[in-house]
Amino acid sequence: MMVFYDKYPLAIKNIFLICHGIDMKKPASKLKKQSLSPSRDDLRFKVFLGSVALHSALGTCDRLRTACGIINNKRLRGIGYNGSVSGLAHCDQDGHLMVDNHCIRTRHGEVNAITNTDRKDIRDGQAIVIATPCLDCAKDLAEEGIRRIDYVGSYENSLGKQHLAELAKQKGIELINHQVDWADFFQELFDLLTQKGGVLKNAGYSLKVTKESLPENPS
Repeated sequence: MMVFYDKYPLAIKNIFLICHGIDMKKPASKLKKQSLSPSRDDLRFKVFLGSVALHSALGTCDRLRTACGIINNKRLRGIGYNGSVSGLAHCDQDGHLMVDNHCIRTRHGEVNAITNTDRKDIRDGQAIVIATPCLDCAKDLAEEGIRRIDYVGSYENSLGKQHLAELAKQKGIELINHQVDWADFFQELFDLLTQKGGVLKNAGYSLKVTKESLPENPS
């Protein structure tokens, strides 16, 4: 902690501050803060996205297994995936509950993410969504104060998706669609884990992702 006494002339105090990189012409509240490099922020987003993508494997509707993660203050605050109300049958147990070509058996990942996250951590936060959020889920996120929605890939049967951009504009939400090559995405993360101190490095092996096309109409 720096302490100055009145016996020191102002000029000497200013020289001391300048030597320590502090500009006295700037208000204290506006002094430049040191921040992590953009590459670190990019890595953090990729790790959070990878976690949300893996959680989508828990989804119980095979029309679309999806998930949503809530980020605030550089922390992943909560995650939800699509599944039925607790205690009720899931799509993978009793089949789909269809209305107008939409399965309505499950709660969507965004709704469950909101349920699983403290409200204070949602406001002014960011949502990562696997596939296109439906309009109702986007409204729920907007109502909770989300300021940015990153959604990965697309889902053509997303209800009301044609109105997403207008909702985001009206609510001042940044809406970003990402197209991800998942093979390259996970390979990059696996490669990082083979570096010094990484879990794969400690295990003594590396992992290589192989991308193979799936049949258009798998049984």
